[in-house]
Amino acid sequence: MVRKKSAKDTLLLLHSDKRILTILDDTNAYLEQNLKLKEQIQEYDWAFRSLSELAPLSPEKIFSGHVFPLTEAEYEIECSIVLCKIGFYKHAIASLRNVLELGLLSVYWDINDRAHIDIQNWLRSMEATPFRKTVFQKLATNENIKTFDGKQNLFEKTAALYEKLSNFSHTRGFGYSSRRLNAQNSNVNSFNDASLKRWLKIFGDVVEIVVVFHILKYPVALQYTPIDDKFGLNGPAGGFLNPHQMERLRRVVSQEHLPDLQKISDSDEGAISMAEWVNGWPDITEADFLLQIEKQDERSIEWEGYDHWLKNQRKLYGYLKKQKPEEYREKLDYFKKMKQWAREKGFLKPPQERQKTES
Repeated sequence: MVRKKSAKDTLLLLHSDKRILTILDDTNAYLEQNLKLKEQIQEYDWAFRSLSELAPLSPEKIFSGHVFPLTEAEYEIECSIVLCKIGFYKHAIASLRNVLELGLLSVYWDINDRAHIDIQNWLRSMEATPFRKTVFQKLATNENIKTFDGKQNLFEKTAALYEKLSNFSHTRGFGYSSRRLNAQNSNVNSFNDASLKRWLKIFGDVVEIVVVFHILKYPVALQYTPIDDKFGLNGPAGGFLNPHQMERLRRVVSQEHLPDLQKISDSDEGAISMAEWVNGWPDITEADFLLQIEKQDERSIEWEGYDHWLKNQRKLYGYLKKQKPEEYREKLDYFKKMKQWAREKGFLKPPQERQKTES
């Protein structure tokens, strides 16, 4: 990989910039040679991201910050992936404890559908993060979680995973140290495929546990709800998953757990009612969908100016020029149409330039 010349590394660390970049190259090369592992990482990451769309977003919750645990956990997941890619395997695993804790807190705060209220003191850092015992006790008040735990020992498995992660966070001796995960037990990082695989196994376990708790709290997750087909760009904000997102969750849940989760979902009156509501709508027509796109583009042009919007559109659809030239010509006609609209509205330039012209 050719990189531009960077600033001089002046700190003289054992983990020099050059070494870190070498490990990154080694990791990327390894993942390209082992595409199944690369796809697993992507699958876990995107399955987790689907959860933020599953969380209900009623009017009173829109600006409440109730999804903060999930959005922060998404950040921690990417940190974990990056740390793994540059050889900090122990720290990558330790970051997963944050993912697990935040994932459980997401359900904990909304266990009585009051996350927009109950989360506030904690969100504002006025209240300590509840202990694991407290979190488990509250989660166990949910009937679906209680039923599943009776069959699958969910809390026991979650506690065991938490303890494993804590061993790395608190460095429980050499076996859970950075040196143990480094090649040749060195005090300097290097690429180690065995440690990458060990991290990936724990990564998958964490994602599965968090996904399971969210499915049990929001069992509509395993119901067929074709939101995009029914509503296009104007679907409900939160509370549902598209079929491809549902399948993604199913793929990260083990076959040991999936049948019981599906049974709970299929027996949940609320989940069935929500799915029936979605499927009761007619599919959106192509004409209506194209009109939605046009209205969305008009809002984007008003906000950023036509010139900037066009630049992004050309990047987005540039591949059509060679692969689908007819569709590309249609896009060019559409760009001309939007330019005419922008000229009539005075939106060719971004707002700050418009203000300068007006003044």
